[in-house]
Amino acid sequence: MVTDSDRGVSPITFQRRTAMATYHRWEDFPQRTISYLAGRPDADAIKIRILSSARMMLTEITVKGGGTIPRHHHEAEQIILIQKGEARVTTGKEAPRLLKAGDIWVVPSNTMHGIEYLGDVEALEMVSPPRMDNFVGYTIKHTFFEGE
Repeated sequence: MVTDSDRGVSPITFQRRTAMATYHRWEDFPQRTISYLAGRPDADAIKIRILSSARMMLTEITVKGGGTIPRHHHEAEQIILIQKGEARVTTGKEAPRLLKAGDIWVVPSNTMHGIEYLGDVEALEMVSPPRMDNFVGYTIKHTFFEGE
């Protein structure tokens, strides 16, 4: 009898191979403001659309006329790809850096950082684990602003 081990397939690999894929349409996910920015300046200028799985989260960011997410930190690792426009970012104690279309910013877990979107900007963000405080109604704080 041939086993999964004989084929070089671990039980974990086998489980992943047999998991069911899901399929979605991006426009089925609502565009909205960022819940943890409520009441802050520029909150309405920054819109997001989120798809999340158990271990990662993809966010489309659309900014009209500029906007700022103040310096903060969170557990999640974060990658942002600027697709259109420009943004000024700060990471830890580094000097601010200008990002343009095609630039990628990788922020390690629990690192203080902030972003100022300069004019109209489109970006994609990937975080892991998912930042649950991006979801309306989630009351456990995961984003901690500088000085709070």
